[in-house]
Amino acid sequence: MEIESPLRGRISVSEDCPDVERSYESIPLIGSENWRVDTGTLGMAGAALFIVGEMTGSGILGVPCALAHSGYSGFGLMLLCVLVASYTGLTLSRNWMHVRDQYPHCSSPYPRIGYTAFGRNGEIAVQVCATVTLIGGCCAYVLIAAQSLARFIYLEFNTDVIGYRVCVVIMSIVFLLVLVFGAGRESLLVAVSATLLSCLFTVLIILGIVQTGRAPDYHPYKVTAKSWFLSFGKFLFAFGGHSAFPNFQKEMKNPRNFPGSVLLAYLIKLVLYIPIGIIGMEYFGDGVDANILNNINNSFQVLNVCILMLVAVQAIMSATILGNPVADMVEGAVGAPINKMLHWKRLLVRLSFVILAVCICEAIPRFDLIMSLIGGTTINAAVFILPSVFHFKLAKKDKWWSLKVFLDSLSVLFGVGAGLVCTYASIAHIIEEYSS
Repeated sequence: MEIESPLRGRISVSEDCPDVERSYESIPLIGSENWRVDTGTLGMAGAALFIVGEMTGSGILGVPCALAHSGYSGFGLMLLCVLVASYTGLTLSRNWMHVRDQYPHCSSPYPRIGYTAFGRNGEIAVQVCATVTLIGGCCAYVLIAAQSLARFIYLEFNTDVIGYRVCVVIMSIVFLLVLVFGAGRESLLVAVSATLLSCLFTVLIILGIVQTGRAPDYHPYKVTAKSWFLSFGKFLFAFGGHSAFPNFQKEMKNPRNFPGSVLLAYLIKLVLYIPIGIIGMEYFGDGVDANILNNINNSFQVLNVCILMLVAVQAIMSATILGNPVADMVEGAVGAPINKMLHWKRLLVRLSFVILAVCICEAIPRFDLIMSLIGGTTINAAVFILPSVFHFKLAKKDKWWSLKVFLDSLSVLFGVGAGLVCTYASIAHIIEEYSS
């Protein structure tokens, strides 16, 4: 017997379960043997690669500036973000395991978690945060790719006749092609490529920094409260990505292994972030740029070209990883067929998504401003607040209940505090930049 999913697909129910109603509100949670839920294809390492490929590229380029502007206390701040984000990643994983049997073929698992916990209000909260976060992340990556293309053209042809804004349009077209034809949600190719490219260009950037040498007028950055909070927002962005975590988890062969994927991914991120952050801060001090690539000497042309090409390709792949969950959510709402790649509804949704990204990039043509603002607002809510709030509602009251409440409360307080100060600092900085 099959029951029609309210989102997509059909779900098989054993015939020896006569008392099962046809309402999703009555479907049993985890532990029922009457429900045969189809599993995905990802293993624990594969899901970790998706997490690493999702936000790491922008973090590699922005963390040196964030550390320089927050001083050595920035390392403690970064580790604190990792600890809290790891906990909420595990919490979000448990939340999905509580509801996955109800919606095994759901195209938007995080909003469905919110719906199960708090009804339509919870679903809307997640949809807003996830959509803004993922679109903002895509915009940051398109800007990074455009910056890389513009600098590549300047180094190779010694001309800036093709402006930065034109490069945004060019890379957006490339992004659209990959978003339509690249199976970022189902295939490991995009995730593996994004992660390997991140590792490779990290090594090359460190080599470029060392060859450039320490700035002759080196001075440590004079940390202020404003610079510290802006760096906080960048760290939140660099270790965010929870909006897509349930999408990765539902594609796993054994979704219960997803906590291992989260921990492995954050370990890889730390291995990439810490060395380049220390070297960038120690070599350039208060002269470190928001994009560390701009600090590498242009005379190393071959090295620069290699780095720029790798960064551009990785940025487009990461944008695809972020863009697919948003496109899936909208396609599920408009009823686009899952298995028809060139269906007009699917093409229209993805084209509209890229056009929106281009408009945002043209309006705010600096990825560091987007990192700080999105990091302090929607990423903060989706990473530190909503998973813990939903956990209050969905978790079972067992012997660990008091500890769960305590840790979830700390996570929510951390998220609220971080959100207030980072959002204020980011908005003030944007106003200052545009007024000058």
